[in-house]
Amino acid sequence: MRTITSFLAYLLFYVQLVSSLNIAFASASSKPSEADALLKWKASFQNKNQNNNLTSWTYFPSNSTNPKADGGPCNVWTGISCNTLGSINKINITNSGIRGTLHEFPFLSLPNLEYIDLSFNELFGAIPSQISSLAKLIYFDLSCNKLSGKIPPEIGLLTNVEVLRLHVNQLTGSIPASIGSLSNLILLSLQDNQLSGSIPPEIGNLSSLGYMEMSENHLTGPIPPKFLEA
Repeated sequence: MRTITSFLAYLLFYVQLVSSLNIAFASASSKPSEADALLKWKASFQNKNQNNNLTSWTYFPSNSTNPKADGGPCNVWTGISCNTLGSINKINITNSGIRGTLHEFPFLSLPNLEYIDLSFNELFGAIPSQISSLAKLIYFDLSCNKLSGKIPPEIGLLTNVEVLRLHVNQLTGSIPASIGSLSNLILLSLQDNQLSGSIPPEIGNLSSLGYMEMSENHLTGPIPPKFLEA
């Protein structure tokens, strides 16, 4: 009986050890993948050779002799923070002199992102529909850039987002009704764009919304009745 008990105890210890090693390996292996994805986006910048604010965005393999080896995104990259498992969960590179698009931004490679601030740069082009993959996103700021095109309806899939700042861009088209699905939204700023059409009545369903700004657009039609309720 004692032998069986000892064997079971040893087996349980072995399973826990293997599980811990797997978690550690997954954490360690996620860094190069996320780092490579961000470096690919950085390489797409029009001014990548002149940008001095993101010089720390360099990945060295763990077997490198460079003193910064394995000091990747979580430790020394400007504007990057990670969760306890070593996965990137925050990108704050506001006012970093970036001139480029979001086409190469690795939305699909950063599933744990909760915070993105890319404001006050020179981003242009459309907002990709791939933003829908950021299921954990809480704070999303693309304001004060030169983004154009329509706000993708997939933005309504960011159901955890609380702050959405898209103001001072060159966005056109109508405001997608899917924004009315953002039940946790507290702040919505869309002012100073070229948006047209009416305000979707679905936005009136946002019971958590405490601040909304849509001025300096080409909006028409009535104000949704729910906005007028006391």
